[in-house]
Amino acid sequence: FARASSSSSSSSSSTTFSARTVASRATHPHPRSAHSMSTRAAASESIAAQIGITGVHHVAIIVESLERSMEFYGDMLGLEINPERPEDKLPYRGAWLWIGPEMIHLMELPNPDCAHVEFRPTHGGRDRHFCIGVKNLKPLTDCLDARGVAYTASKSGRPAIFFRDPDANTLEVVEGLQWR
Repeated sequence: FARASSSSSSSSSSTTFSARTVASRATHPHPRSAHSMSTRAAASESIAAQIGITGVHHVAIIVESLERSMEFYGDMLGLEINPERPEDKLPYRGAWLWIGPEMIHLMELPNPDCAHVEFRPTHGGRDRHFCIGVKNLKPLTDCLDARGVAYTASKSGRPAIFFRDPDANTLEVVEGLQWR
């Protein structure tokens, strides 16, 4: 596996509304009311200052076959295993993959959602998902097309696509991070 490169810095928590975050939401407002947001911002800002949120450390997803998922995330997306994360200390098989400065934790566990994917939204943007930022989306769409992996374009008009991994986990991939 090749280590994925990323120029993005750690992201802020979506549940913490600092003054900077509230100001940045002026062009992308959150559905909560301004009163609710200002009350929450005051309460959460002191908590954020106390605990020092640094960003997202990892996203954990359930997979049925670790080998199949390693092939998908390693071969198609070029993610590299973090060898410093020992898996022998956990009661299940798994792997930690670098995705820029953060990680994805693949956990080989029974997945009740996989059997019922037909009840989940067809468009991944309407389903729970995680998002990966890239500099150039075209090589990935070419790769997905060549492998027969279905994807849908973002309905917001952003340069983004949604697709599912072999265990029906939804990934969003967005070109650039200008919308942050």
